[in-house]
Amino acid sequence: MKHSKYLIAFFLTGTLAFLNSCVEDSSPFPDFQDAVNMRIVVDPDFSTINKEDPAAAKVVLDFFSENIEDVEKVDLDVDFFDFSENTTSDRSFLRTIDAGSFQDGVLRGVEITFDDIKNALGLEVEDFDGLDQVTIYNTTTLKDGRVYPTIIQVNDDVSINNVTPNIQNSAATTSFTTSIVVFVQCPLTEGFATGKYRLEQVSGPADPFFGNDYRWGPGEVTLNATGPIQRTFTGKYLTFDQDFTFVVTCGILVVPRTDTGLNCGGPSFVFEQDGVNEYDDDKEFTITLTDNVDGACGQPVGEPLVLRLTKI
Repeated sequence: MKHSKYLIAFFLTGTLAFLNSCVEDSSPFPDFQDAVNMRIVVDPDFSTINKEDPAAAKVVLDFFSENIEDVEKVDLDVDFFDFSENTTSDRSFLRTIDAGSFQDGVLRGVEITFDDIKNALGLEVEDFDGLDQVTIYNTTTLKDGRVYPTIIQVNDDVSINNVTPNIQNSAATTSFTTSIVVFVQCPLTEGFATGKYRLEQVSGPADPFFGNDYRWGPGEVTLNATGPIQRTFTGKYLTFDQDFTFVVTCGILVVPRTDTGLNCGGPSFVFEQDGVNEYDDDKEFTITLTDNVDGACGQPVGEPLVLRLTKI
């Protein structure tokens, strides 16, 4: 991976040097100018939408800019991902932040209410369910007319984004925050889905290497809270220790695509969720998966596998 990064950096450096030496005065790149600096930080206490009390839900943002004197405005747009339907809406205008509202490059406590989001999207309260997500996008316009982010078309084959997208919701690591993702969730009671559970593979393929009737070994595991709605345990997959992470909220359990790292020199064994897993309480969870989705080690691709977690 490290070598790949070096090769990519070398290639990009060489490419830009070549462009610089070959492009004439009509180059789409202007003389050196300061770019924009606009970081957005989410207040962790107001970073989700509470499905059980949407009227009180809000997102609180802090804005930081080192060259606010160059900024004309910040436009916020929003779209909506419906988890159950697997669809994303078009982007809608949310609001404009006036650069004059900043003091010494800082604007704190900008509140975006649930009604603001709902009305911008043209949705109703009942349209929001657990694990739906709202994405708020930042478009910053400078006084000289430049807009960030913008795709600059160098030629027919090359285009460059004029900002480097940040790690999602990690504004402190970047000079420009492109977007903020807000999940719809239901708060969990303290200790929910934590502690000792019995793991068993209810159905699915056998272990093709060690002769077991299962790929996930039966036994006791410990569920740990690794986030407000995220849970993780370590089980035995093909006899090896394997971390298993999922989220639980609003009666829905979701497993992200997980690469086990186990392979025979080609694709790894990867599992992901199959369908929608629902639950009533934390006494028992049934988890439906698709195993080996990338076809590792010459084994059948995409086999259904069902796990059960029972509280001890």
